[in-house]
Amino acid sequence: MDINYIVSLLTFISNIVFVLFILLMFIRDFRLKVFSFVSSKINLILFVLSFGAVAGSLIYSEIVGFPPCNLCWWQRVFMYPIPLLALIAWIKKDKGITDYVLPMSIVGAFIAFYHSLVQWGFNVAITNCTIGDEAECGKLYVYEFGYITIPFMALSIFVYLIVVSLIHKKSLKN
Repeated sequence: MDINYIVSLLTFISNIVFVLFILLMFIRDFRLKVFSFVSSKINLILFVLSFGAVAGSLIYSEIVGFPPCNLCWWQRVFMYPIPLLALIAWIKKDKGITDYVLPMSIVGAFIAFYHSLVQWGFNVAITNCTIGDEAECGKLYVYEFGYITIPFMALSIFVYLIVVSLIHKKSLKN
């Protein structure tokens, strides 16, 4: 079993858990417990999710040797600051972190979604996306379960960050 399959399998499992989580949010008691948990652990949750994404992207580019393309770099621009911001907020017990994480995650999600469409073969190219001859935005380094690519992994994390941030913001209003 190679690293691509393992990471893809973890992404697949997280996608299933996420869908179940969203469905369970329609149950009032579950939703109230989630709001309470997220409210009390927001900085830790944001740190763990974003740190995992940063570590994964660095492993793929620096250890496995997959060169990042232009769109990968733009996704990194919006993901890489989040673990540091979350860590500082965690240390300072600052619950206002979602004011920063949410817009960064939304922009990152749009880029990752666009990049996923490119990799899935949709004719949506609005940019010449190459760095040298190696890193092309459409090049599939990972393609598992019929949809999981590296940009989709990033999209998944960005969506998780968005949902957790929105839950936290909603819990502050209640």
